[in-house]
Amino acid sequence: MKLSPAFFTLLPLAAAGGGSYGPSSHVATEIFSFPPTNPIFIENLFVLPDARLLLTSYVHFGPDTNSPLHVLNPVTSSVSVVTTLPNSTSQTGIAQLSGANRYAVTAGILGDNFEFVNNTISVYVVSLEWNALSATVVDTIPVPGAISANGLVAVGNVVLSADSRGGRILRVDTVTRTSSVAFADPLLFGDPANVSGSLGVTGVNGLFLKWHAGQRWVYFTNTAKGIYGRFKVDSLGHKVGSVEVVRTVISADPIGFTNSLDDLVVDGDGHGYIAWQDQSLLKVKRYGNGTTAQTVVLGPGGMANGNSGITLKTPTSVALGLGGDHIYVGTGGADAGNLTGGQVVKVTI
Repeated sequence: MKLSPAFFTLLPLAAAGGGSYGPSSHVATEIFSFPPTNPIFIENLFVLPDARLLLTSYVHFGPDTNSPLHVLNPVTSSVSVVTTLPNSTSQTGIAQLSGANRYAVTAGILGDNFEFVNNTISVYVVSLEWNALSATVVDTIPVPGAISANGLVAVGNVVLSADSRGGRILRVDTVTRTSSVAFADPLLFGDPANVSGSLGVTGVNGLFLKWHAGQRWVYFTNTAKGIYGRFKVDSLGHKVGSVEVVRTVISADPIGFTNSLDDLVVDGDGHGYIAWQDQSLLKVKRYGNGTTAQTVVLGPGGMANGNSGITLKTPTSVALGLGGDHIYVGTGGADAGNLTGGQVVKVTI
């Protein structure tokens, strides 16, 4: 979740660099793009059990504060609004709760410098049935005191949210409707000394929950520090042990609005895929001995088969497709300083 301080009018053009590059077997296909007449900035996406994609949007430009929640059919490339989230202008994370067809979405009223207006962040519990054309907001749980809400994962009916500005993880129990600070950690905080401006205090960003060797691992990105890391949680969503750094991303360019990590997924082989603004999809390959290597698989410095003519316009999010053989990349649609409409790109892995 990152926009330039002047939002879309001053978005820079330089691409993120660094990493190692080589031949790729990845195939990329753009399956949808919002038109400039409806320039939706896709913030996050989630693959539903019926293979449709649930999309959140970061900035709602309408005159009211009922931000639309979209669903995309990747086969027909058709998109629709399934419901609106009242008292919100910006939506961020998505997670699936226990029980059928229940999803948590974080949203609120956006203020300045990526922060939300005080006490406007809520977790919306949304019911969306298989192949249904509409959804229902069944509960709205306020999260008082939160500075921001970004990536989101669920452990049963408990959700963990990344407070990017506060450098901490928030814990919300959707059954008891209570919220608290799960923990803060230096590896979750931003780094104003490393990155100037408002982005410098944007720390933990994306979250992804992955089972590995009988343990629940939450993987995360830290925007200002360029960190891809993880921590364990128990069955109630409480942290177990310490926060680990999997890799600090290497780049020839300084971290900034054209070189910053956003949301992520981890595939069945343990490799991470990260939306790397401004124009790239980053892969962090993890070997059996714990070492890592990075490569750009789509965007400047990396090439995927079949991606002729595809430019990722501010990649923000990634989701693992059903079957685990492809991922979807969502973008904000910002290109050359203009908001032209967010994209969804399918990439085989």
